[in-house]
Amino acid sequence: MGRAQRPPCFQCRCRKVRCDRRPGCCNNCERLDFACSFKKNTSILTNRRPSPKETVQNRPERRRGTQACIECRRQKARCSGELPECANCHRRQRSCQYPQANQSNNIADNLVEVRQPQEVPGDTSSATTSDELFESINVYFQHLYPIPSFAFLHEPTIRQQCESGTLDHNLAMSIATTVDLWLPRGQKPSEKINLCIDSVEQGIWNQLDRPCIRQLQCLMLIVHCHIHLGHFSRAYMLAGLAGRAVTALRLNYERPELSFIAQETRRRVLWALTSIDGFFSVGLPEYETIPHAIIYQRLPISEKAFREGIPQSQLTARRSSLSAASAEDGGLLADCIQLSKISKDIMRLTRQLALSEQPLLQLGGLIQEIQNDLLRFQSDVELSVGHQVAALANLEDMARSRWFARILQVTATWHQAHCDLYRLFLPNYQAVAPRIIMDTIEPSMKDHALAKCEEHVQHINHIMQELLHLPKEQILPRYIAVCAYHATRLSLFLAASPDWKVQTDTATAIKNAEISLSVLQKFFSNLPFTDRIIQDMQDLVRLSHDRPGAIYKELCCPSPPFDQGRHRHSHLAVHSLVRQANFVDDGYEESCNDSVN
Repeated sequence: MGRAQRPPCFQCRCRKVRCDRRPGCCNNCERLDFACSFKKNTSILTNRRPSPKETVQNRPERRRGTQACIECRRQKARCSGELPECANCHRRQRSCQYPQANQSNNIADNLVEVRQPQEVPGDTSSATTSDELFESINVYFQHLYPIPSFAFLHEPTIRQQCESGTLDHNLAMSIATTVDLWLPRGQKPSEKINLCIDSVEQGIWNQLDRPCIRQLQCLMLIVHCHIHLGHFSRAYMLAGLAGRAVTALRLNYERPELSFIAQETRRRVLWALTSIDGFFSVGLPEYETIPHAIIYQRLPISEKAFREGIPQSQLTARRSSLSAASAEDGGLLADCIQLSKISKDIMRLTRQLALSEQPLLQLGGLIQEIQNDLLRFQSDVELSVGHQVAALANLEDMARSRWFARILQVTATWHQAHCDLYRLFLPNYQAVAPRIIMDTIEPSMKDHALAKCEEHVQHINHIMQELLHLPKEQILPRYIAVCAYHATRLSLFLAASPDWKVQTDTATAIKNAEISLSVLQKFFSNLPFTDRIIQDMQDLVRLSHDRPGAIYKELCCPSPPFDQGRHRHSHLAVHSLVRQANFVDDGYEESCNDSVN
């Protein structure tokens, strides 16, 4: 009979791996840098079983987790389970965390550390229980998500991650803070909200060189928070950072090798950023964070297809027997984006005309092309969604729809685009094209422009009258305030102009201006974004009452001895967030002071 084989070392026996029983130190312990029991454990040589105390003391260090880490679970990737960090997180330089085994599946106990009440000063939680987090998610997707600039989160994924405890804590904090600002459910201290924002920003700065979709989503929510709080300069700079992340991740290109949901999420993050960008640039390319010229992505699909993860073509075939009016929302998000692109083209044309020093021969063709785009857009929306773009019927009934914000934005923006296009040819109006351009415009074109402006501004005024009957809690897109502002100015100008006769008299125009002002005071009074707009409208209404004859002069284009084209080209609108940020370059003054001292 052969000699009995030496028992394996204690470390290999605990780890249940094959031991080569090499004297002094086995190969496994040498490779893993363990303290091999062959080195000095005489119990192995004498076949004495180690005592319980020795077993606890000599048990090897745990190097493998009992389950996948949070990041690998979120990415649905195979996790090596190693401690202190798995191979995937080490390779991608991510923070590796494992859910604690003794905790339940409750979101507040598992992952979202920002939700846990901490007994330390400066707690950055905007909610302290998982119920509040679930409520924040419900409120976000019910009231904020329908606004195009918020439509970049996948609702089923967010809810699933929240229930399973894998929702990123920065994203959870961003959602809760955004909801607390837009729809406060109680008096949340401003210091606590600011701490939440600072905490998320710090997490973004810590991973500045490692951008990802989740981090970009947090950043865009924080930009929204800064806009809501009136921190326009910080919002603008962070929006520029988001634009860099978009190009770094190449979100402006299609990625057909990715999953259906991943592709659509990338598209929506990109297009949501362009919606935010519109409030900064207002037609000026130097203020754009992500130019449309470098975007090669498709427009977003319908909400039903996105939520269910079904390609648009299959979903359309499945519901082909349904009427257009019964479709949940068709493609209203894509319609909002497409219409914003047309509006941006109109603003670019306005800026370019301001610089013109000679007649633009192709101007008539450009105007007709934009008009055709607007008419084509109208027919496409009415055919696919069944919504009448030219008029809002039963607005109070439509307000019960979850997608009312998009319906409202499509209609108001469509009418405002016509006003922006044709006000260029209203003689003496502040937004009129330069004199060298107007001298080449036929009188029939000026009459046509007058009729179009009067028609569409009346539609906008009608929308404002209907909005005034909605409850104050209704959340409206920010662009509605812009439409109300321009409609007020244009209505007062048309009614006061002595050059032509319009259907609306001065008294009716003043009444419409007061209604638009009431809408802004009702729905936007707590937003610093609209402070200047409301103030300007109040001044116009007051001037109309005090000195009715002065309102025309107030809204007329000044007649300087020279063209102010370049000034008008770079002039920022009153609703531009860059203008309200009031950036000041004081570096030259400081350098001069230093040289003098």
